[in-house]
Amino acid sequence: MEIKFVDLKKNFNSIKEEIFGNVNDLFNKCDFIGGESVKIFEANFAKYLGVKHFIGCANGTDALEIAIKMLNLENDDEIIVQGNTYIATCLGALNNNNKLVLCDINEDTHQIDIESLESKITSKTKAIIVVHLYGLMPDMDKIIEIVKKYNLFLIEDCAQSHGAKWNGQMAGTFGDISCFSFYPGKNLGAYGDGGGIATNDDLLNERIRLTCNLGCKIKYQHDLIGRNSRLDTLQASFLNTKLTYLDNWNNTRRFNANLYCKFLKDVGDIKLPKVYEQCEPVYHLFVIKTKYRDQLQNYLKENKIDALIHYPISISETKAMDKYTFDKNELTNCISNSKEILSLPMYPELEIWEIKYICDKINEFFLINNLTKVQNLKTDNKPGTLNCINNIQFETKRFFYIKDIESLGKRGLHANLNFDEILIVIQGKIIIKTIDKQMTEKISELSENDIYFIPKMHWLEFEILDKDTILLCLTNKIKEESISENNFDKFKNI
Repeated sequence: MEIKFVDLKKNFNSIKEEIFGNVNDLFNKCDFIGGESVKIFEANFAKYLGVKHFIGCANGTDALEIAIKMLNLENDDEIIVQGNTYIATCLGALNNNNKLVLCDINEDTHQIDIESLESKITSKTKAIIVVHLYGLMPDMDKIIEIVKKYNLFLIEDCAQSHGAKWNGQMAGTFGDISCFSFYPGKNLGAYGDGGGIATNDDLLNERIRLTCNLGCKIKYQHDLIGRNSRLDTLQASFLNTKLTYLDNWNNTRRFNANLYCKFLKDVGDIKLPKVYEQCEPVYHLFVIKTKYRDQLQNYLKENKIDALIHYPISISETKAMDKYTFDKNELTNCISNSKEILSLPMYPELEIWEIKYICDKINEFFLINNLTKVQNLKTDNKPGTLNCINNIQFETKRFFYIKDIESLGKRGLHANLNFDEILIVIQGKIIIKTIDKQMTEKISELSENDIYFIPKMHWLEFEILDKDTILLCLTNKIKEESISENNFDKFKNI
């Protein structure tokens, strides 16, 4: 069994009769460029969003570049973008010779951080690009306050948010211009490239249409320097069909996301997506966070589950940005999140049992590696019970701290022969290794609040990574009853 990250074939099979009908109709008409289907889709999508104008173009990147060009900014004018977006968002500014300014994100919502955004505004700032990342939305009330306060243009990057809402208002209707991608894997995706621009401004609409069509309204009469960026008629016909299903598909995505949250709420060291209550998300992606991202991704891959990373490198750290100056100390959440985020399979056709299977494998990963979080610790200097979210029931007979460590290096170097132990990291960081009697090694990195269950007859080694590390150890034998072995060779032969 294999679970794909996105299964476009399943989606296609559900509507293929309508799609084939559209193709036959189009080929009978030989209506390939700027055809009737484009005009119909532009009108339908404008109505769906609740805007006056929608203009199709070749792709989402073109949409962003054209949108920014329409603002007639000077070369040294600044455009602020969050630092965890796809590079296409930034190319919109850079390819128009504007100055790209990156701001940080909220580490829990993954959306633009309001305080960081406002701190980046200078007299040269002319526009903000807000990315509705993963199909969620940032605090649009505060963003609108900021753009009004500083008289800025607002561009919405809606490539991942077709149908998302903030207080009932559609993503793509807050800004001066909004940009969409119809890349095949999007919530509303074509069977090839496609993009578009939404606006309520009549003058912008006219100029965008001219720009996308080589600067002309009438053939050979070029009124401005434009480019060839038209939405293909065939793709527009596909999008017209798929638009009628979009709300139902988004409802299913929300249902799937709720299942993930239900099954994963008590699993291991995982942070689930945080969504503002004013936001109705569409979950283009379902993104979790864990310090053990790479190990978990590999484990899922071994079990034939596709899990991807969006995005593994923060914009400020990509090679393409080497010649630009960004203060990485002001992008700490962007950089740290990129090392911990993992996107789980998400599409409307995902089955309930598949989601359950994915979540079971994630839980299995944390249990196998003894990685979990303390839920309720009862000691109070007396024997007590440690209740953990992986259902370990542990009778505490003794507990002690390891702290005030003067030098870093390996420690432990023993095996508990007749008792189990639980190790809790109070602060700091360690790497722990256990070896069982079959000489199977398990290595894990632990930091604050992480808990590790050490069964008896396991050789234990750990390396202190931070000098301020404090460890709490709990055993189910009192000191006088505890038997350990400090010689590895003797342990092997027991």
